[in-house]
Amino acid sequence: MPTTPGTRKKEATHPTRTHAKGALKLMQTAERLFGEHGIDGVSLRQIVSAAGQANSSAVQHHFGTKEGLIQAVYDMRLPALDDARRARLESAKDANGYVSVPQLLKALFMPVAENLDEAAQKSYAQFNSRLMQVDIAKHPFTRSRVPQPAHNDIEERLKSHLGYLPEGVFQLRLRLATELFFAALSEYRRLDQNRPGYYRVSDDYWTEILQMIESLLRTPYTATHYNPGQI
Repeated sequence: MPTTPGTRKKEATHPTRTHAKGALKLMQTAERLFGEHGIDGVSLRQIVSAAGQANSSAVQHHFGTKEGLIQAVYDMRLPALDDARRARLESAKDANGYVSVPQLLKALFMPVAENLDEAAQKSYAQFNSRLMQVDIAKHPFTRSRVPQPAHNDIEERLKSHLGYLPEGVFQLRLRLATELFFAALSEYRRLDQNRPGYYRVSDDYWTEILQMIESLLRTPYTATHYNPGQI
């Protein structure tokens, strides 16, 4: 899902399927704390303490550096989410392998809302929202070695549907769409807690959110002068 600025296709093992239990606890704790306080607002000592680790050098032992921990946290949920995206993508294909834009957006975004419990949704969304503020060149996406074939397939299909958009504009809008989705996750939790009755079922809410995202992506590109270096 678009927690990412673009598409990379690298092969590697899945980090969360090889990390020890203690390392996974550190990653889950770091995801929550980074999301709540910001990437620069949490020390490694605080993460180790909150994770209940006795070894004060646990982060260095498992991940080497803070940057290594951030990378591991970013990669942590990608394998399971990509599995869910692949399942949705396959079920959405017609006899000719065609998938519409609304179905592509469901496959891209809805696994986060449907496959993560409430606490994980909050942690994941807040952490990735913080990462959206990081310069693209420094974003852990650029260093991730977790294969995401379903995510890549969805993105390429969206590009095909939106071929009138320059590449940089497409990537910009996809980032904005991702930010909108993460904000929608937070708003949904507030709606659910306050229960004002605006949306009787969750499907109504998410249908509207995905329609907003589709409108954002489909808006005609109207700039008269396009300079790739400006995006």
